[in-house]
Amino acid sequence: MTGLIMKDSLVMRKTLKSYLLIMVLYAVLACLDVLNFGFIITFIQVMLMVLPITAFAYDEQAKWDRYAMSLPLGRSRVVGARYLFVLALALCTFSLGLFGTAFIHLLQQENLMEMLLTLMVSATIGLLIPAILLPLCYKLGAERARPYLYAIIFIPTIAIVLLAKAELLDFSALNRFETLPPSVVVGGAALLPLAGLVLLFVSYLISCRVVAGKEY
Repeated sequence: MTGLIMKDSLVMRKTLKSYLLIMVLYAVLACLDVLNFGFIITFIQVMLMVLPITAFAYDEQAKWDRYAMSLPLGRSRVVGARYLFVLALALCTFSLGLFGTAFIHLLQQENLMEMLLTLMVSATIGLLIPAILLPLCYKLGAERARPYLYAIIFIPTIAIVLLAKAELLDFSALNRFETLPPSVVVGGAALLPLAGLVLLFVSYLISCRVVAGKEY
């Protein structure tokens, strides 16, 4: 499985380098207070979590799936290697987010609890995207699953904006969190990424079932 994870890393190394440069640029913009930290960390989470779909596309072009599924490792381990690659990306982005949170807090004296809350929510979004998309990629293929990516990202965003404009969503209820101790709010928010990990595990089980019944 380690070899399969390394294969994904090597295939995506050029893309990862490009994304690293983008992250450095955004970090500079955040330090200069040009862009909001919440927007940057969420964008980076979503951007990196899309990488597995690109890896699927490369595998399809190289006919890798037919070879990989015939390996003595078994299909479940091949699927597991892709999910471990996703977890490695999630861990890297979360670590970078923690580092960025501490750095910007020291530099600009921003609200630390608010930034940590943003990081927890963005990490959860970063886990939800592959949890939904990976089974679709195994079932439909990368290209046919790609439109679902846009649906996952844009439909909830548009729905929230429209509901807010129609005054059907009451965001004033969020003000109640201000009365709670910051440690309680952040501690509760820390459960969100854990829920994302549970959903990712469920997604893995679904993908294994899809792959087990698929002919390559």
